[in-house]
Amino acid sequence: MITIKDIAKEANVSAGTVDRVLHNRGGVSPKTETKIKKILKQKKFKINLIASSLAMKKHHNLATLIPQYDEQNLFWKSPYSGIQKANQEVSAYGIENNVFFFDQFDPKSYLKAFRKLIKTEPDAVVMVPIFVKESHEIIRLLHLKKIPYIFLNIDLKGLAFGGSGYNNLSYIGQKSFDAGVLSGKLSHLCSKNGDEFLIVMTRKNIHDYEAISDRVKGFKSYFQNNVPDAHIDQLKFDLSDGFEKVKKKINAFLTKNQRVKVIMVPSSRVSYICRAIEKNHLSRLKIIGFDTTPQNVEALKKSIVAFLISQKSFNQGYKSIITIANFLVHKEMPAKEIPTPLEIITKENYKYSHSEERKYYNEN
Repeated sequence: MITIKDIAKEANVSAGTVDRVLHNRGGVSPKTETKIKKILKQKKFKINLIASSLAMKKHHNLATLIPQYDEQNLFWKSPYSGIQKANQEVSAYGIENNVFFFDQFDPKSYLKAFRKLIKTEPDAVVMVPIFVKESHEIIRLLHLKKIPYIFLNIDLKGLAFGGSGYNNLSYIGQKSFDAGVLSGKLSHLCSKNGDEFLIVMTRKNIHDYEAISDRVKGFKSYFQNNVPDAHIDQLKFDLSDGFEKVKKKINAFLTKNQRVKVIMVPSSRVSYICRAIEKNHLSRLKIIGFDTTPQNVEALKKSIVAFLISQKSFNQGYKSIITIANFLVHKEMPAKEIPTPLEIITKENYKYSHSEERKYYNEN
């Protein structure tokens, strides 16, 4: 690890002079300052966050707006755990992150959680912008208060604020359209000539859920570009429909449409759909889903699901807090997009993936 003493030795100055440049305390000639900054850049030197925070005696207040998870909707446990891991690290140097939860199916809950959040007067915000209309309202207030913010997991698009677009510092998450294209390619590889495909969505207000919508668009785009005559059907369910209603509808469809051989579920609820499908249909189907929730992994291990596409959501949560901390402490501007991997998970390779997340759970 490069230290201040190493920089000082190369610049032929004292460690105190380097420290003055690092913390902008003045008293250094422009020529020497330029020389030191050049070496710092070449060495990719970063200030020790703890030392820097103590030196500035600065406390930073973060806030995170994220959906609540429960036993039926476990996806958000993973990014939240990543956030918690990062919180443990950044708290050591004066950064406190307050997490505010909301119901991912209730826009009123989303706004209510934000109203609590904004009262904490955060220096920066990490948010999951699930609801388009409500997110627009939230972001407008963040703009007015000049509070920087990062999008986590969902990359909200659109011509907001007079056509200028959203001014988020960064988006950290999966490229959902590309993930949809990948699911289309996997579906094609699982099929034979004449097979038909089915997209099963588990909520009807799909226009509000950008990530799932983009996955569906990517899936269809793959077939439009590669198998334009492919037959693709869609079924939509709302979680309030109840399991028995979902089960009846999907099995009736599969009985009537025997040529459907591949199902793609663009949400994290592929295991829920698998439970609804009768065994006589499951035997002929290849099913592809997203996200490594415990229920999805169990279906994968039993070969009910052929592939899961993981977005490393634990890493997304962790990265979001570290990125915003670096911005506040170092003034380090993040890339506009920080995409996470499109990782294809099978029952054979799952135990070799997600090592960071498993290590965190084991330690905690």
